[in-house]
Order: sequence, then structure tokens, then C-alpha cells
Amino acid sequence: MNNLQVRDVNKNRIMNFLYSNNGATKQNIADSLSLSMPTVSLILKDLEKRGLVTKSGTLKSSGGRKPFVNSLDYGARLSCGIEVTQNHLRFVVIDLGESVLFYKKIREPFRNDEDYFRAVAEDLDLFLRENHVDLNKLLGVGIAVPGLVNPKADLLEYSPTLHVKGLSIDRLKKQISYPVMVNNEANLAGLAEIWQMDEVESAVFLSVNKGVGGAIIIDNKLYNGINGYSGEFGHMTIVQNGLPCNCGKKGCLEAYCSTKVLTEPNFEDVDDFFAALEMGNQYCKQKWNIYLDYLATGINNIRTIFDAEIIIGGEIDRYLEKYSDILMEKLQALHSFGGEPDYLHFSKFKDKASAVGAALQQIDSFLND
Repeated sequence: MNNLQVRDVNKNRIMNFLYSNNGATKQNIADSLSLSMPTVSLILKDLEKRGLVTKSGTLKSSGGRKPFVNSLDYGARLSCGIEVTQNHLRFVVIDLGESVLFYKKIREPFRNDEDYFRAVAEDLDLFLRENHVDLNKLLGVGIAVPGLVNPKADLLEYSPTLHVKGLSIDRLKKQISYPVMVNNEANLAGLAEIWQMDEVESAVFLSVNKGVGGAIIIDNKLYNGINGYSGEFGHMTIVQNGLPCNCGKKGCLEAYCSTKVLTEPNFEDVDDFFAALEMGNQYCKQKWNIYLDYLATGINNIRTIFDAEIIIGGEIDRYLEKYSDILMEKLQALHSFGGEPDYLHFSKFKDKASAVGAALQQIDSFLND
């Protein structure tokens, strides 16, 4: 590498160090990254000029001037995330620290036509304008879509919930006037959940919506598998020759644990189902108990295979946490190796997780490119 490339690498190392350590002195940076003090000083000066690093205080002096603490300015850059669902769009703007600054959910039923893709771009522009987002700080846009994404071919290969196959992602990208990155919604939700989890670098995320998916994170990176199909937990068989699934097979976890299982045929959405459950509806009680049996089976299978922390999220999360005692009892009864099911965590971002993860794609690229 030439000197300029070496400096860029060191700049990214320093930014990541400040990101992970929430501030450090020049000496601390130099010692931790095995860099010279002149190199650290030069790079920090450049980052300060660009508004990315600020002096956030001083430490006690052991003699001479008090050393300054240098911190990453989390508000110096922003990123926008969009989640595409069957009937809605969710928008978020986050800063470098993963804080959600603005959020909006609108009804925009998916259609596989140019009018829809144009509408997404217009809805995005309106969202940014009404929140007075500084476009000079905007790194770009991340988009979360349900289904199998082939990033090499820039293709949404298959999405049962959107009822499309072989959708060119470029049709959506070209309508948006910012850099765009696209990935699977469950993968991105998993990335959002583990991004700043203390002492957890590897975990499995289970996403339960109208579709059931997931993500595998190893050493803080998404594991995509050979063909990009990893984490499709909704299509593991839990009942031989069981109920038909959207994928065309039978007995998949999704056929038993999709939120549609709870809502069809009597309810418009999960809010209505749980309202009836809270009022003591016996039909809903029985349905919910059976649902939890199947969900516990799926979670236990994932735990047995990966022996990892499991985070559950998606549309079901905000209700599931309330009934966690019942779910934990079912998990404990199924677990082959004993012990409390303390490996299960509930989403911190709830239904915003996929949109936040989508926005994180641009931040991850910014910190590491």
C-alpha cells in the first residue's frame, strides 16, 4: 500500500476504536493501535476538521498539560433506513451511535410496478423534509425487504409475502437519489439488535411477522451462507407432512408461527387478536397456547443447533414479552441439556429493528471503508 492508503486504513482503525471505546486520549489510541503519536495527531486533526471527532473533556494530569479525551461525534453523519412490508413502509433516521432520531410508518401496499417504486422515493423525500434532516450529513439509504436477496445479482429472488420472484432491486434503487444498500429484513433486524449488545458478538435472531425468518451473526458480522439463504428458520420442518407453507412445502415453522396464524380468519391484525385475548376470549386463549407450543419447538431447535444467545423480534415481540413466563416454561420442558432458558432475549427496537438495521448498512460501510 502507498502512504495515502496506509493513512486511510489507520483513519478507519482510529474511528472504529473511538466508536467502540466511547472516547480516548491520543496516547491511549497510539498505544492500543500501535501507531506513532504524530500519526494519531495528524489523523485526529483531519477528523476534527471534518467534524467527525470532538474533544469531550480532559483527564487528570500526572504532570504537565491535562490530556484531552477525543470522541466520535455521533451526530456528524446520519443514515436512513426503510423497511418494505406487504402493506406498509417504515422509515427511520439514525445517527452513528444507532440512536433513532426520527421514525414514521405509513400505509403503502406493495405493488410490483413503477408507480410503487416512485411512491417509495417520494415518501422518503417527504419524510426527510418534514424532519428537516441535514442532507449534507446523510450517508445514504438502506432498504430492508422480506425474502431471499441475492446481493451479487442485485435481485430479490423470492418473496412470498410480497408475491414476487426475480425482482430487480435496481428498479427501486434508481428512483432514490442517494446511495442505496439492500438486504433481507430479518438479517438487518438481527444486525441492529446485536450492534451494541455488551459482551455478545455472536447470536441468532428470530423474526416473527407475516413471514418467519432470521439472521445468524458471528463475530458481529452477518453470516449469509453459500447462497445467501442462511437464517431462513421459518422454513425448517417442525411437523412432517404438516400444514402447507407459502414456500410450497408442508410443516414449516412459518406455517405454525406466522402472525397470520393468529389473525386468520377472524381478525384484521394482531392488535385485534391480542385485544380479544386480553378480554378472555377462550378461542384466542386456546389458539395462543398452541401457537406458543410450536414457537417453543422452533426456538429450542435453534438453540440446540447453535448453542447461542437468541433474540426474538418482529411484529409478535411487543406482545410476546408479556407472556414470556409461559414461553419460558415451555422452553425449559423441551431443552435437552437442562438449565434456565436465559439465552432468550426480546428485541430492543421492536418493530423498528429492520429499518434500523437497514440504516446501519451505510454506517458500517462508512466506518470500515
